[in-house]
Amino acid sequence: MQHHPASPLAMALRLILCLFLALLGACTQQGRQRALAGPRLEVSYDDLGTEAMLQRTLGPRGAAPGILIHHGGTNPETTPRQLNAHQALRMLRGNDRALPHTPANEPLRQRMRAAYSRIYNLYRTRRDAIQAVPPFFGRGAMGRMQMLPPMPPSL
Repeated sequence: MQHHPASPLAMALRLILCLFLALLGACTQQGRQRALAGPRLEVSYDDLGTEAMLQRTLGPRGAAPGILIHHGGTNPETTPRQLNAHQALRMLRGNDRALPHTPANEPLRQRMRAAYSRIYNLYRTRRDAIQAVPPFFGRGAMGRMQMLPPMPPSL
C-alpha cells in the first residue's frame, strides 16, 4: 500500500482546527458561554418599570440593578440578572399599560420607551435572521412565527 503525503491545504486546515480546539479548551466554561451566547444588552432594573411591577419576574431590586437582556432563559438568581428579550418586550408593554398616566410617571415612561427601543433592536435582529431562513431548511419547518412572534416597534 502506497502512502500519499497530505496536501498543504489539508495540513493547514488541521493546524487551524488544532489551534481552535486548544484555544477553546483553554477558555473557562463561562468564557465559552459568553463567546457563543450571541448579542446581549444590559439595562437597568429601573428602566423596566416600578419594583412592584418587576418583583414577580426579577425579584426585588437589590444592590445590583443591572439586567442582562439576551435570547436565552430568564434567571433572576444570577449577577447580573438575566431576562429573555421577548419576555422583556412583553413585560414592558404590560408595565406601560399598567402605569397610571400622570406627570409624575412621565420620566419612568420615557426610560421604559428607551429601554423598549434598545431591546426591540436586539430582538428584531434575531427574528429577521430566523425569518430569512427558507422554509425548506431546518428551522423553516418549525413554525418560525411561533419561535419569535412579531412585536410592535415601540410602546
